[in-house]
Amino acid sequence: SVLQQAGRNPSQKTINKYWTSQTTTLNFDDFCDILKKEKPATKTELLEAFGKIDTEKTGYILHDELYKILTTRGDKMTWDEVNTITEQADFNCSGKLDYSKFCELYLSSREQCCRTARDRLQRDSRLRQQHFGNQAEPPAEGATPPVAKPSPRISRKTD
Repeated sequence: SVLQQAGRNPSQKTINKYWTSQTTTLNFDDFCDILKKEKPATKTELLEAFGKIDTEKTGYILHDELYKILTTRGDKMTWDEVNTITEQADFNCSGKLDYSKFCELYLSSREQCCRTARDRLQRDSRLRQQHFGNQAEPPAEGATPPVAKPSPRISRKTD
């Protein structure tokens, strides 16, 4: 869920690569490493994926077909979730998804969400003062600093 909020769309296989039965936690640095490795989908990749569904190469996918795919494959969505997508993405109310326009909407929404999050981090002084990962605040006098523990399956690289 957090990877999806960060603009990624990981498969279960990808998640299993980072979160194994031995993994109990990920710190912020581990999460940032994952984001560097798992890039967001590009418009070309999205169009290729939709093109596999659109066997007649019309540029559209019928809502019924989209419902069937999204509620039965991969991370299954509910009918209500798919309905929300089709309501927002049926630009000409034709009962078909123009997936090229949908990709543009998706990518611009994803970018807007990222911009909003960055702006919020810049404006909110409490968030600016917060330290993540291995960059812990200096401990109060006499206090023992917490030790950051990397997850067991993620190797660290210095960038």
